[in-house]
Amino acid sequence: MDSPATLVSSVSVAYLQGLVDYLQRQGIAPATLLAEAQLSPAILGQRDQRIAASTYLKLLGLGVSLTGDEQLGLHLGEAVRPGYYGVLGYLLMSCATLGDALHRQARYAALVGNLGRVDLADEPPRAGQEAQVAHSWQPLLALQQRQTSEETLAGWVTFGHWISGLDEPPTEVRFQHAAPADTSEHRRLFRCPVLFGQADNALVFPKRLLAAPLGQADALVRGPLDAYAERLLRELRQGHSVLDRARLPLARQLAEQGPDLERLAQQLQLSPRTLQRRLREAGLSFSQLVDETRQLLVLHYLRDPALELADIAFFVGFSEPGSLARAFKRWTGQSPAEYRRSLSLPPTPSGE
Repeated sequence: MDSPATLVSSVSVAYLQGLVDYLQRQGIAPATLLAEAQLSPAILGQRDQRIAASTYLKLLGLGVSLTGDEQLGLHLGEAVRPGYYGVLGYLLMSCATLGDALHRQARYAALVGNLGRVDLADEPPRAGQEAQVAHSWQPLLALQQRQTSEETLAGWVTFGHWISGLDEPPTEVRFQHAAPADTSEHRRLFRCPVLFGQADNALVFPKRLLAAPLGQADALVRGPLDAYAERLLRELRQGHSVLDRARLPLARQLAEQGPDLERLAQQLQLSPRTLQRRLREAGLSFSQLVDETRQLLVLHYLRDPALELADIAFFVGFSEPGSLARAFKRWTGQSPAEYRRSLSLPPTPSGE
């Protein structure tokens, strides 16, 4: 069975605040938005709390519908503020160099949200070009992948310019999703070639920029913030919240006897009513928790080419592969086979 870290899928309320603030400036009242996920506006005062990742993605999709803004992810990233990253934002500001900040960002990204995996790696050498690095992001859930990828990379560019004072655009930006009809906002924000239909979502920039000093570097502040971030990350990986604690025993239930709210509550030493209330506070019903946990597991298992679809269906509690295929189509718009093929596709030269 997977570790608790594999099944953690939540977003900090501090990050949710960025979406709420932006949409409020577009005339959408916070209470109206949050009510769609059965969240109380009072949650915005609890910035260290977390909500289910799927709840954030639902609200993000709702924001696209309410505003009619197909570039909402880009505009959210452009509007990012340090406070939306919680303790991580202030830790990055205190780092000595941009490289120090990006390595910490990769390590502690889960503190902001478990929407995807972050990596920082050298790019293959290119003839006639100085050494480059790729700051990449791989989404973990299928919903709103275009919006979350664009929000993440736009946020990195905005925040990176802000903490470094540098105004140098990336060498190129890559996205896994297909090119939208209108890419003018991508060109305006990134100011470099933007490629679509690629193997990863990444900002590519000269490696020399990693040595750029940060104007608000403060070693005295960085030490305590590092320790605090490390403790928060350890707690997150251990699944201290009810939302995260519920996922591992639920994953075992799926493979053994099927999801059962009362049995899960008993394992967590809660009453069924209390468990439902705690899940509701994170924006989920029990059936939504089951669906999201299945999705996390299936997306993870499909990365293992040795696992047959029938095996994966059994592991997540589907009676047969056809049920899994139908659920996967609902989650991603693809078949499991199409998704597996996309994991090994080489980049295509789609760009602007």
